[in-house]
Amino acid sequence: MSRPSEFDLIRDCFASGYPLADDLITGVGDDCSVIRPPFPYDLAQSIDTQVADVHFPASAPAHLIASRALRCAASDLAAMGARPQGFHLALTLPDNDPSWLGDFADGLRRTAAQLGLPLLGGDTTRGTQLVITVAVQGYLPQGQRLERSGAQAGDDIWLSGPVGAAALILPTVLAAPATDNQATAPYYHPSVHLGFGQKLLSLASAAMDISDGLLQDAGHIARASDTGLSFDACSIPTAVSREHPRWSDCLTGGDDYQILFTASPENASAIEAAAMAESLSQCRRVGRVTAESGKVSVWDGAQLLNFQTQGYEHF
Repeated sequence: MSRPSEFDLIRDCFASGYPLADDLITGVGDDCSVIRPPFPYDLAQSIDTQVADVHFPASAPAHLIASRALRCAASDLAAMGARPQGFHLALTLPDNDPSWLGDFADGLRRTAAQLGLPLLGGDTTRGTQLVITVAVQGYLPQGQRLERSGAQAGDDIWLSGPVGAAALILPTVLAAPATDNQATAPYYHPSVHLGFGQKLLSLASAAMDISDGLLQDAGHIARASDTGLSFDACSIPTAVSREHPRWSDCLTGGDDYQILFTASPENASAIEAAAMAESLSQCRRVGRVTAESGKVSVWDGAQLLNFQTQGYEHF
């Protein structure tokens, strides 16, 4: 099979089959994408880069790599409360293998359709290592957004769902990257709570998605808000029970993409109703925001728990 040129690659893999956007004026194939934002909305943007054998196994099937890359990026929109508008894709490829590219494009199209994210454009280039960069964007009602800096002492801490499944299945993924079943779904197909994030716009005081580990990412909210986050170990929904030998990995392992958020106690009933509407049956209150600036703690009754690591470190 002959190798496609860059323009063949764009035409065959990325020019069609993705959700359509009414606000897209110029898309794939031109120098820039052109969007007409509706009034009165703000544009939220985020970018995420994944490197082969750092963020995913290079030998994993291409459609699984595509699903993971787009879902991880789109999770930032959910954490901000944004309605998805579209995404850009940049690929650095060691080889333009038609079979691999076709499989990647199939996975990308399916995931884009599930998330309602049109492909707006992108770039392809040759390099020594597979690198995937996804830039997502979405709309926010003017003046409304979920940031990390809004938590207040006395707020409740909430988690949209259980953490730990991706971290616990990682050894299986690394040993058998082609495994695509219910067990590996938390790693390759993490849930992205876009609808729930939008509902939280009027309910939460601060939010972020969990990518590097619950405790590590909680520290970002604590520092940005100049508060402390105190967790109740028995309230945190985890992939395994508190007695499991790898329970602590659920709090530090990362790759969960649940939404960690804070909210006034008076909003508890409304949050529970929003979670029920989004079928998030394991959304839980997991602690309380304190006045201890920058401090993250986990308590098992009166016992303060210690962890060898807080989460994934990029450097």
